[in-house]
Amino acid sequence: MIRFFLINLLFLSSSLAFSQSGPQKVFTQKMEVPASAELGTQVLRMSESFLGTPYVAGTLEGNPTEKLVCKFDGLDCTTLVESVITLAIAKKEGLSFDGYRSELTKLRYRDGEINGYPSRLHYVLDWLYENEKRGRLEDITARIGGVPFRKEINFMTSHANLYPAMAESEVWERVKEHENQINEREYNYIPKSGVHKAETLLRDGDIVAFTSSIAGLDCNHMGIISKVGSRAYLIHASTTGKKVLISDVPLAEYVASVPKHTGMIVARLIDQKAQ
Repeated sequence: MIRFFLINLLFLSSSLAFSQSGPQKVFTQKMEVPASAELGTQVLRMSESFLGTPYVAGTLEGNPTEKLVCKFDGLDCTTLVESVITLAIAKKEGLSFDGYRSELTKLRYRDGEINGYPSRLHYVLDWLYENEKRGRLEDITARIGGVPFRKEINFMTSHANLYPAMAESEVWERVKEHENQINEREYNYIPKSGVHKAETLLRDGDIVAFTSSIAGLDCNHMGIISKVGSRAYLIHASTTGKKVLISDVPLAEYVASVPKHTGMIVARLIDQKAQ
């Protein structure tokens, strides 16, 4: 009888795994990553679980209509960061796969609602602002050595030819409106020269975005911090390495090695369950 019960249990478990979609199966596997008391440490552990995952550019682009993209088998820098944050929250808060998708929507879209291409938080500055507003993270740049970041943000509307969805005038106008809102706010960044000093103040799981020398663009790239002693290393979906990896040099040296990076912005997640 016991053997019969165990066989049926294994059959049901296998049937459940078989019935799950690809992303749902991976989500279930990621929920087996050991739990951590600190949300930042949980983010780091989730980041480490993606090491070696192929880099795929533009993972959110190319859909005829805007919809939630949820995939784990190929990531760019943005979808890596969004995925590991949301997986860490799901682990800490005991969310189901549907709960994960709901939280990912809140993280990625303005007011947590998918309402066409402009509703996605395309600019890192906008992404940080909106998620800080809802209490999910804190921009800590100013208190770890940041100085005012003054730049006119207009890359998307100035290069609409790079974004097929921008061909529609209504979409262009809505994106322009969001750019204007970004330009009305105040931001800080840590210049390249200050990154080494700031490393000691970073923690595991902090989110870093690298400000850009490209006209009209706020940030080139983003990733997750892993601390080794007083130095910080970057886990990121690398365009040169073609996969998710951890930098082989500390953060200051990494930033110095990329000419188009002018500095960095740092955010730290807030554990809403602990409040």
